[in-house]
Amino acid sequence: MDLQIKKWIGNADQYYRENDVIDTYTIQQLLGEGRYGIVYLAVDGENNQYVVKQLKKDMMKKSGNKLFYEEMVLRKLQHPCFPKFISNFKDGTREGYILEYMEGEVFEDILQKEGHQFSREEIYEICGQLLDIIEVLHGCGIVHRDIRLPNVIRKDNKELSLIDFGLARIMRPDYYTKESDYWYIGDFLIHLYYSTYQKVSRIDKPWFKELDLNPEEKVFLRKLMGIEKTYGSIAEIRQQLDKVKKGN
Repeated sequence: MDLQIKKWIGNADQYYRENDVIDTYTIQQLLGEGRYGIVYLAVDGENNQYVVKQLKKDMMKKSGNKLFYEEMVLRKLQHPCFPKFISNFKDGTREGYILEYMEGEVFEDILQKEGHQFSREEIYEICGQLLDIIEVLHGCGIVHRDIRLPNVIRKDNKELSLIDFGLARIMRPDYYTKESDYWYIGDFLIHLYYSTYQKVSRIDKPWFKELDLNPEEKVFLRKLMGIEKTYGSIAEIRQQLDKVKKGN
């Protein structure tokens, strides 16, 4: 993707250009942009790849120190499924993080650009990996709160990585709970189920009526989504996943 400087009036962000240097990292290309940040691919002097996340100024003013939760969380996590926090930077009016670059492809591209149709076996395997990942997170007292298609990477060997910890928080029983991650996993899986869905009616229906799901799958997803009483632990989710596999 071509880079260009974008200057807006007032609190607008100034984007980095190709070959701009931040500390010892050289910008190569723009990877994407979200509500809270602008993400670039960069290399160091030995051509190792990294991610530069430039925090948006307007969100820094609105959210204050909340934007820096990502740094706190990633410094706490030391696991190959999550990007390592390398350093932070301040470059004039721009500031942000340098993060480890995670190889692979996000599920958003796998679904939308490639049109991949996920088999039941693939969906169950992906679910199992996501449960392993959030078990590590929850064991560290952290909830991700944003397990979506653009934030999960699949490597060539089919292993998964989780990125973008901008909304991650330390667990609080009254507010930041593990159930929010269960909901996101349910929503994530529903997107995968829809990859093989063929619409036969013009009438919109809820997913649990549209998708061709066996009874165990319906219970599994409805509980993840909180439509029925949700799970009390990841161990319970795994037990239900085993029933789903046997019922297919």
